[in-house]
Amino acid sequence: MREIKIPMNYQALLLIFYGTFLITCGLVAVVFIGMKAKTALMSGGTSGVISFLIAYLLSIHTKGAPWAGIFLSLALFCVFSWRSTKTLFRIFEIQASPIHDELKGKGIAFLIISLMAVVSVFVFALQVVNFFA
Repeated sequence: MREIKIPMNYQALLLIFYGTFLITCGLVAVVFIGMKAKTALMSGGTSGVISFLIAYLLSIHTKGAPWAGIFLSLALFCVFSWRSTKTLFRIFEIQASPIHDELKGKGIAFLIISLMAVVSVFVFALQVVNFFA
């Protein structure tokens, strides 16, 4: 049976992907929603840059960097889950009101934030599995 070898910098590559994904989500939110999504742009951009920084620290074998990557994805999962829930409740409020102008933007925001939460939990799980393997 053939052994699968995971590259030593697997976590760094995963965090580069994750950072790119977060920045892209922020940009997509602005494209679809407009500048009302500046919070998504700022949070996606900042989180993405932090992910890149931790990936760099992992590549130079900085002590504690693996834990920082695990913490980052877990913390962002919590934040994005909270924001997604808050946005979904706002959608329910808008649907109950006679004016539905805000509904499309909130629906797109809900989908993007939920996707960010799902990817965050997968990145967290992959890092934990790789760390303890």
